[in-house]
Amino acid sequence: MLNIQVTDDYKLTSDGMQIIVQRRHVIDPSLAPAHKRNKNAEIREEWKTWKYCGKVEQAIDLILKQKIMESNAASLKELIQEIKDFEEYVKNLLH
Repeated sequence: MLNIQVTDDYKLTSDGMQIIVQRRHVIDPSLAPAHKRNKNAEIREEWKTWKYCGKVEQAIDLILKQKIMESNAASLKELIQEIKDFEEYVKNLLH
């Protein structure tokens, strides 16, 4: 089964039938409305299923699209550079 971390926030796993894209979530229990002061307030990371894909290429494309949506680029030139940087990063992962 796959277990490939693509970026700090995304990884690919599989279940034998499909590619699973997981996202990293940082959980801070002290921010929860029902948090009790005497309970464990340790910050932790969890990987949660985000999307299902048939191919690795589709999963990488979904991650890129999400990175575009979350981008802080202030110009088209900056956004294009971020896209190129991510594509180069993925190419380097493959070599």
